[in-house]
Amino acid sequence: METLPLVTLAFISVLGMAVPGPDVVLAISNGSRYGIRRALFGVAGVVLSDIILICVVAFGFGVLLAASEFYLSAVRMVGAIYLFFIAVGALRTSTGLRHAIDRDFHEKVHSTKALMFRCFMVAVTNPGAWLFFPAVLPPFVDTSEPIAVQYAVLAVIIAVADVFVLMLYAMLGSRAAKLLAGPNAMWIDRLYGMALLGFSSVLLLQSLGHL
Repeated sequence: METLPLVTLAFISVLGMAVPGPDVVLAISNGSRYGIRRALFGVAGVVLSDIILICVVAFGFGVLLAASEFYLSAVRMVGAIYLFFIAVGALRTSTGLRHAIDRDFHEKVHSTKALMFRCFMVAVTNPGAWLFFPAVLPPFVDTSEPIAVQYAVLAVIIAVADVFVLMLYAMLGSRAAKLLAGPNAMWIDRLYGMALLGFSSVLLLQSLGHL
């Protein structure tokens, strides 16, 4: 594999991840809620999702799945429902009521497994990723060389791009939390919840064929 195409892929991956989407919103929220270290576990969930999708492409199923309107609609629907669930939870958190009702709430939201699972689910049900990888990765693969090794290299590049971009957003969220410390901190959860509601609405309309 030549160096220049790999640099091009890294650039494309960084630009693709930098575009605001559910993954970015989660990174900002995790950084503001839990700090940089715990936000890294959420990023790990996104990386795991991307590795799975890259494996799907490597085994030759990527093009078939991307071309299936039924499958993409199903992915959009699942993603919309899950984002709606997270958004409602964030909006409920912003009211402070859950802290009074559930004494273990603080430990639950800080669970590293919960962070990884939440971010993994959001990433793996993102139809944009199912379209991105089958379209972008194959041109960087030389069929005359070992396929598995090449896809492994591509996966590492994309994983590094994910970590780099999402941790920058997590740092942004952490800084925002410091600026909005105190009673104003609830606005972070409110904005986060409203943003996810917006994404879930778009996915729902796309799955129903209205967009």
